[in-house]
Amino acid sequence: MAMAANTSSDEVKEVNRICYDYFLQEAASEDQAKKMMDGLARITKEKGVKLVHLGNTVFLIIVKGKGLVEVHTMTTKEDSVSLARNFVQLAKYLKNIGVRTAYTYADDPKFALVAKRTRLPFKTKEVPHPGTDATTTAYYLTF
Repeated sequence: MAMAANTSSDEVKEVNRICYDYFLQEAASEDQAKKMMDGLARITKEKGVKLVHLGNTVFLIIVKGKGLVEVHTMTTKEDSVSLARNFVQLAKYLKNIGVRTAYTYADDPKFALVAKRTRLPFKTKEVPHPGTDATTTAYYLTF
């Protein structure tokens, strides 16, 4: 998996463990989880894609335009208070690197609780779910 040059081998192992455990939880099989890991490894090699590791959470950051990023969250064994704290740290990091707007998708009602606990000014709206006729909730954060 592509990580920053100054990333320790222990951190790379920890990031891989978190992502793999997350994919095992989400996938229908171990084989599918491995394919998801392969896909993550491929996408992290693309320009404008980065992994940020905070606590037991790995955030996949994808640059979508000048000052605009899409965020995907991979976590296991993280309670909502810790996850909210990780989101606050991520928001500070994103703001410091010049991001003006970040967004993520979440249909899990638990994420609404996490968003509320961050006390960050998230705005929500229903958007088309990619590849389906369904809608999903998008959470937007503008700095």
